[in-house]
Amino acid sequence: MRSLLPTLLFAVVTFIACDLATALPKFSSRTGWKCQACHVNASGGGMRLVGGVKYGREELPVTTWSEEFALDEFSTTLSNFVSIGADFRTLFFYLEDATEDKNAFFQMQGDVYMNFRLAKKVNIYLDKGLYSGFEIFGQANVLPANGFVKVGKFVPNYGTRIDDHRTYIREFTGFSLETGSPYYTGAEVAVSPGPATVTGGIYNSSEGRGTGIDKNKAFLGRAEAIFEVAEETHLGLGANILYKDVQGGKTSFLGGFGAFSYENFTLLGEVDLIKNDISGVRTDGLIMYGEMDYMVFQGFDLKFIYDFYDLDIDFQTGAFARYSFGFEFFPISGVEVRPLYRINKEELTEITNNELHVLVHFYL
Repeated sequence: MRSLLPTLLFAVVTFIACDLATALPKFSSRTGWKCQACHVNASGGGMRLVGGVKYGREELPVTTWSEEFALDEFSTTLSNFVSIGADFRTLFFYLEDATEDKNAFFQMQGDVYMNFRLAKKVNIYLDKGLYSGFEIFGQANVLPANGFVKVGKFVPNYGTRIDDHRTYIREFTGFSLETGSPYYTGAEVAVSPGPATVTGGIYNSSEGRGTGIDKNKAFLGRAEAIFEVAEETHLGLGANILYKDVQGGKTSFLGGFGAFSYENFTLLGEVDLIKNDISGVRTDGLIMYGEMDYMVFQGFDLKFIYDFYDLDIDFQTGAFARYSFGFEFFPISGVEVRPLYRINKEELTEITNNELHVLVHFYL
């Protein structure tokens, strides 16, 4: 693991200048808003509230084009009790290969959201994905200090919610649909006084029905805060832990995350240590993520991403690093185009496997 020291230095620099994580995290950093300001799910991601819909239609796209194509009196609210939303992401994937280059289209995401209001602060939320996964939970925003209780099946509030499911911090922590089911059944409780939010959760550590259900549980602890340190400047830090009993042992995830935003520049980061103790065999893995974004003008962001993963930091080899650069373009309301070129690096092997991604995203 020769590259660990410079990688750690990069992660420390990224983490020192950091903010709290939502989907997409850079928008939270730029505005200084918490997750629940834009999303029905208080942990962030998925269906947008009125404020999130307004931000996505007025603050993201190119102003002139968006005004020309905008719908008058647009709303995702069907009635006082029912709202809808959607996210569709289609990816064109080009892989450089030593023998023969490959390319394909891939339907990365197809989610439809529905929210049912039972009372002023009580909701039933449904997110049905294109594939087998889904979220369904009840959420009551009734606790003191803007707190909430959430019960059902959902993705635990661990780490940074990046929309790329192949990002190492999602893929190798198990929170990616590509590597399995990221959904846990259980409950979360949170309080959010002032700039801080503290969350605790308990879930089944494995899913099953009838005799397939066991007594093993998973536990989450998370604390984060976001501050406006100056005009158009936001800073925040967060840390979390997820512990779960698994067949034959236990797994723990310990992570820190954050972001810093100044005017049109945003810096995000996350570091995770994965500790496995399975059948008496112990391994410590390391994952790191860094992202820099710069808004050239409204609707157009330059983007650079760094990913790092080492399955076992006790070995000198076996680490992976990835460098991605490109841009995000929001031409009109509800449409995003994101081309990225990705350079893959594996220790001890130098194979031709760089990638070109062109993502088209429609959102409601």
